[in-house]
Amino acid sequence: MLEFAENVQMHDYTINAINRTLFAPTDRIEILPSEYWTSELLDWSNPDNNQICRTMVRDQKGFEVLQGHGTVRGVLLGGCLSVFSMMIGTEIWPVVDEWKGELLFLETAEDYPAPNDVKYFLRNLVAQGIIHQLNGIIVGKPLDEKFYEEYKEVYIKVIGEEARRRELPIIYNVNCSHTSPVCIFPNGIEAEIDCDNRRIALLEKPVLIG
Repeated sequence: MLEFAENVQMHDYTINAINRTLFAPTDRIEILPSEYWTSELLDWSNPDNNQICRTMVRDQKGFEVLQGHGTVRGVLLGGCLSVFSMMIGTEIWPVVDEWKGELLFLETAEDYPAPNDVKYFLRNLVAQGIIHQLNGIIVGKPLDEKFYEEYKEVYIKVIGEEARRRELPIIYNVNCSHTSPVCIFPNGIEAEIDCDNRRIALLEKPVLIG
């Protein structure tokens, strides 16, 4: 949550997400796309930048459904693709059965993985049998939107064509990545993807208040 040190002030979208998810949770929390985003880098060691807001870019795409129809539910399990790659084969990597019925969420970081790297990672999940266990996939907005279209093509090719899971919902360009602002996806919480309306919702309270 780097936005706790955001220049000038934290983004309203992120503040709202923190309040709704951690401090005033309800039984259903709608996750909506942010109208603006940024991945501009301002050097924090320069005190002059403390008074400068990062430049925001208007996002006219919103959430994109790459494939799938209707509504699916599952427990959230995911994180940064680069970190996930390092976990494969270790004792903390979930076994195949633990992925059954899950909603996998993935995002790419400042290392800007090449489209082929994402392709090989997804193929690894196919080879492990994980892709065929999932109920859906949520993909975060790429940093700087670099490889934006290329990543879309990779997901459709590997999941839809190679793994022959054209029915598996994949929702893309979600604000759960290294861009700002961000929503919050708590691991282990049941969530819902509504492909027809391009919506995501948490179906449980992530924390218990009082």
